[in-house]
Amino acid sequence: MLKTMTMKPVDILATNPDYTKWLAEPPTVGDWARKFYREYVGLADEEELKQHLMEVRESAWKIYQYRCVASFFFVNYDLGETYGQEWYSGILERMKGGDKFLDLACAFGHVGRNLLYDGAPQENIISSDLRPEFWELGYHLFRDRETFYSKFHQADIFDPTCLEEYNGQINILHISAFFHLFDLERQKRVVRALLRLLSTKPGTTIFGRQAGNTIPEFRTHPWRPSDYGLYAHNAESFRGMFEEVAGEGWDVKTWLVTKPENQANNGGLYGRVRFIITKL
Repeated sequence: MLKTMTMKPVDILATNPDYTKWLAEPPTVGDWARKFYREYVGLADEEELKQHLMEVRESAWKIYQYRCVASFFFVNYDLGETYGQEWYSGILERMKGGDKFLDLACAFGHVGRNLLYDGAPQENIISSDLRPEFWELGYHLFRDRETFYSKFHQADIFDPTCLEEYNGQINILHISAFFHLFDLERQKRVVRALLRLLSTKPGTTIFGRQAGNTIPEFRTHPWRPSDYGLYAHNAESFRGMFEEVAGEGWDVKTWLVTKPENQANNGGLYGRVRFIITKL
């Protein structure tokens, strides 16, 4: 389903990014982020906060040049605001009841901190990323090395043994800004890996977001190998891709958020595909 609406801070990204310009600009800090960084991190002064975030981004850009790093995507990504507070409250209650939450491609671990800040028990938070340097930088970003102790695993989702100790045990899986890093066939491989990790119990959940386009397209990446481009789905194509791999037995909700000025070269509109997938 296509939605055109006022964009939240987490959605404000340029259609054709100018990385040089982005890297010179301070972040947009929304209301939720301002409150979170004041109460969780202890940064109340807005100018001090922006300077801190810019220093962290500079270090992160040296680790790997992800667009979501350049754009400060991680600053305003609040799960309650992005996916709906009522739905998110249900996720928190499930975690308090023992459900295991895996944040795949976690980067700094900002989702884990979001969960902890909102009351989730951190013993049920599991995070994983290909590059542990981002996770280590997260302790500097959030200033919580002595208090944040949830599990982190360095892992490559394309490794058949990736996170195998959790096979069939994950109840809630979050994966954002990740599918679009790969072509369509590799995205299908990612889905197969997720299905291996997930519990087969009804209610098991996958959710996240990725770059999208009202007209699905494959684009080459400016500095990655040519076959590792960005495949941007619309709501229907993402649903179809997941169902092709997973088969029946899942409720797949997808929606594309865009705006008229986000013109794509193929005639579509760039936006963000969000998805909430639930085992029936």
